[in-house]
Amino acid sequence: IKTTAGLIVVLLASILPLFLHRKSYRTLQLVLNVAVLGFWCGTFISYALMIGYLANGVDIWASLIPIIMLITAFIYPFFGKKNYYCNHICPCGSLQELLGKTNKRRKWKMKAETVKSLERFRDILWAVLTMMMLLGIGFQWMDYEVFSAFILHSASAVVLVLGVIVVILSVFVPHPYCRFVCPTGTLFKIVQNPKA
Repeated sequence: IKTTAGLIVVLLASILPLFLHRKSYRTLQLVLNVAVLGFWCGTFISYALMIGYLANGVDIWASLIPIIMLITAFIYPFFGKKNYYCNHICPCGSLQELLGKTNKRRKWKMKAETVKSLERFRDILWAVLTMMMLLGIGFQWMDYEVFSAFILHSASAVVLVLGVIVVILSVFVPHPYCRFVCPTGTLFKIVQNPKA
């Protein structure tokens, strides 16, 4: 039942937003992404998932939901749908957007220089983490990507604390993790904009 529900939700998220642009539907899809893909199935794209597939191969039937997610992340951009996975499927991005909708008046205003510095920090963080990975040191950082906070029974205390921080910040800052930290999202951005 869980796999079927996850498959239905990821297919809805992969196809319907291409044709249906209603706010009410978007909110429903965000809730389904968080509840079903995030908390119930614990399915999302992370560095740990991608490295696991590269190292061990992919069992297509057992990994159908993540494969659809990977297609939206890496193939959709070739058809003009950049950031599709992040904006329409990712449980973490969906949760941040939902939380942002709860507070429309008291957002923290950041100067353009601050935003630029934080975006630069994300790029530098990605470069450092990637270099560590290529050198074979510090692979443990993948265990601390905030996505694993959705799997409450196995998430470490550190990840849960990071998850709570992201949840609180999301009420006041639009997509704080996506915009200023997410290594997986940074990889997608670099793949989609190789000249950037």
